[in-house]
Amino acid sequence: MLPFLFFASLSGSLSDRFSKRSVIVVTRITELFVVSLGVLAFFLESAPLGYFVLFLMATQSALFSPAKYGIIPEIVKKEDISRFNGILTATTYLAIILGTFFASFLTDITERNFVFASFFCIVIAILGAITSLGIEKTLPQAADKKVSARFLSDIYRTLKRAKQVRYLLFTIIFGAYFLFLGAYTQLNIIPFALQSLSLSEIQGGYLFLMTAIGIGIGSFLAGRLSGRGVELGIVPIASLAIVVLLMGLYFFQAHFFVVSTLLVFLGIFGGFFIVPIDAFIQVASPNKNRGENVAAANFLNFLGVILASILLFLFGNVFHLSAAGGFFLMGLLTCALGIALLFLMGDQVVRFLLARVICPFWNLKIIGQHNVSFTPPVLLVGERSSWLDTVIMMATLPRLIRYIVPIEGNYARSRSFLYRLLYLTPIERDVFLATALEEVRRELDLGHSVCLMHPVLNLSKDLTEWRGKLDILLASVTVPVIPVHIMRTSEKKEKLSALFSTPIKVSYGESRKESV
Repeated sequence: MLPFLFFASLSGSLSDRFSKRSVIVVTRITELFVVSLGVLAFFLESAPLGYFVLFLMATQSALFSPAKYGIIPEIVKKEDISRFNGILTATTYLAIILGTFFASFLTDITERNFVFASFFCIVIAILGAITSLGIEKTLPQAADKKVSARFLSDIYRTLKRAKQVRYLLFTIIFGAYFLFLGAYTQLNIIPFALQSLSLSEIQGGYLFLMTAIGIGIGSFLAGRLSGRGVELGIVPIASLAIVVLLMGLYFFQAHFFVVSTLLVFLGIFGGFFIVPIDAFIQVASPNKNRGENVAAANFLNFLGVILASILLFLFGNVFHLSAAGGFFLMGLLTCALGIALLFLMGDQVVRFLLARVICPFWNLKIIGQHNVSFTPPVLLVGERSSWLDTVIMMATLPRLIRYIVPIEGNYARSRSFLYRLLYLTPIERDVFLATALEEVRRELDLGHSVCLMHPVLNLSKDLTEWRGKLDILLASVTVPVIPVHIMRTSEKKEKLSALFSTPIKVSYGESRKESV
């Protein structure tokens, strides 16, 4: 654990200061020398040298990690980031599964000849070094950045800076909770197997492989489900599913096949939890600080691993709680997290449900969606004849957007909690033109993309008057402006059923610059 704590800040700085591809190649070559030293440790039967090799392995892994995850946005298209994160996480846990298997398998077939068995590590290291040469070259993102070894102050500064980007600090912390929960599950599974299932320690160890298999499956599926964007809305839903599964381990602790199934699904929803978080950290982080943010996440991750060990000791040795009882308490803790996530990411949950669950049942056609980009922030402007237009926009637009919507009278104040939850800014129709620009400027200054839903009472009338008012409203806006048009043929503008029964067409135009 120590290298991931002590060298977290250093690894992030190196990843931003130099080409991430170069960092990957150097760490892969370094790994070859380290595992060769490991063979020597087995040959000499030297425990101190073995511990030193283990420390070096962890050190090169700590230096490798920010480059490994940070390079994805630099070498793949933005719409493919979630999918490749799913593949990366899935193959990482596949490696864990294979590594666990081969450790036992090689020890067995070589009759505990550890020197001979450890040559397998050299073969893997050679393959890793060779394949790293095939990664396309990347440029340094912050060539003038100073490399610092003051890891605690640097980590604090990184987390403080991450707070300025909506959801970024939260995702870093929630990602650490995933590793905390995973570490606790791995450590607690053997006592659970001994106490509840009457299995041996070795058999209990294989139970965790079921969770690892589930994480691999869930990670791959989460990447596919996210499609072209980052679906943070999956995270709160996955956390609540994990609660049910952890509770299930307590209530069905004596049933082997039920426990095995629960562990697989625990891994699957764990994959749904972590893939959007990893992808969001990469996408939301500024290029020059991406490595530092990944490194700060690693620091908190391994603090979570240490905390899991402490918690396991307290539950079992101090409070004399059963392993099944430990899973129950973890379920309660995760339940509190899930509820908090529902409030913090309420807009993302609603957007995810609209886009992935409800929207496929609409007769919907989207034109020009490739024109929408959110780096840097943009302003989308569209007409709104009813609240259903806002629903349609939320279903078709990806990720983090602030919506400014017209509302009749005091209705906005009576529904203020819902609007805050969904990050909707309601403005009364009578004062819309006078106050909307101020809200637009404020959100754009905070780095948020904004969707301005201008009130239109009659969609069939000519929009020349509306466009004239909009030009006045946007006279001082300097960000790219993307016009949006929604066409619905139903006369039942306020009926939710109209979304399922009539054709809907949403058109995104090409962006244009508004001069001061």
